Amino acid sequence: MTDSSSRTVKDRKLIYGIEIEREFVNGFLMGLGIGCLALFIVLWVSAFFNSQISNLHYETIISAFIYPMIFLLATGISLLVAGLIREKTS
Repeated sequence: MTDSSSRTVKDRKLIYGIEIEREFVNGFLMGLGIGCLALFIVLWVSAFFNSQISNLHYETIISAFIYPMIFLLATGISLLVAGLIREKTS
């Protein structure tokens, strides 16, 4: 009888550990996605205001940062959507 009860407790801890791990991964994905989107916004705003302060044109600054900005936007949206979908389905 003690063997079956200890096995049940062991299974509960294992299941509970998996649930904590899933919640952490979902939150991590959503947090990383929000962080990438926030970094995209900061980069875009800094490029805009830098063009207002310096002699460089807005198009010149954006042309230097367009690929990192596209990467941050795409990565942020995909990670945020993946975290939300995993949260809803788990």
